[in-house]
Amino acid sequence: MTVKDIFELRRQGRIEEAYEAIRPMYAVHKGKYTTLAMFWTASDILKKRIVERRLDEALAIYKALLRLLPHIDDTECKSHTAMLYASLRMADALETFVLLEHIGQIGLLPADWQQQTDDQGKTIPAVAVRVMRRLFLEIRLAPTVENALKLVPFLQMSMQHQPQDKDNQLTMAFIYEIMGEHDKAVAICPQDAEHLRLGRWGEEVAIAFLRKNRYTIIEHDWRSGHRDIDIVARQGKTIVFVEVKTRANRDFGNPEDAVNYQKRENLRRAINHYVKSHRLSNPLRFDIIAIVGSLGSIPEITHFADIPLNDRR
Repeated sequence: MTVKDIFELRRQGRIEEAYEAIRPMYAVHKGKYTTLAMFWTASDILKKRIVERRLDEALAIYKALLRLLPHIDDTECKSHTAMLYASLRMADALETFVLLEHIGQIGLLPADWQQQTDDQGKTIPAVAVRVMRRLFLEIRLAPTVENALKLVPFLQMSMQHQPQDKDNQLTMAFIYEIMGEHDKAVAICPQDAEHLRLGRWGEEVAIAFLRKNRYTIIEHDWRSGHRDIDIVARQGKTIVFVEVKTRANRDFGNPEDAVNYQKRENLRRAINHYVKSHRLSNPLRFDIIAIVGSLGSIPEITHFADIPLNDRR
């Protein structure tokens, strides 16, 4: 068996055979081509293990790929791009996976910011943009100084490559708040200073939480006249209407207790109006996300799913 034979097995889709064949070869000789074959066959197996939900194995393979990456002789940087996509797959599949802990080992290159096309010729976001969206999500769920310092160099790259992206400015302001520099935060986004206040922060945390749990955000802060809904999301075919309640502490009760009968009546009217105006026929659900904490702290998040709106308690 040669390295050429292993790549032929890969081409035929026989990835398990290719992976098992390269492992003893690589153990004996870590040359240019055996290292390349080891990387790509392991990448194939990582995808397969994620699909199979064998996530402990997937994580072990991911860490092995990280160790291999600096030793790949790849002038076109295809292995680098593959590592970024592997990271995004791991982040989607494994709740405990934190991309902020690994992105420093991988880095972002100028080519990562270029838009790409799929097999049908449709434009898709650049891989760097997808990575940044994930990092923005993680900093909102874990707003620590340590995480902020990890994010800053990548956020600066994002601001250079996407100067008009509002999320860049908001996240930089968010980081200044984490660092305790409120004046700098407001100076960056004076028109969006409300985003830095407790209620808006809670809504951003809730959105990050939902996205991490594979909800699609349809609307944020939807309003029609006196009617308003904090978040409209989709989980599968179900449309989920989410009320977010945030408190700095529990000194005056739990956040969810504020969604009393009158508030639910108002929400029921708002949801009915939204459903009619958008002509929805999907299954519907009402949820509450309660958040305790403040900007710069790790938020305590409680998700109450499928709350009856006609409950008089």
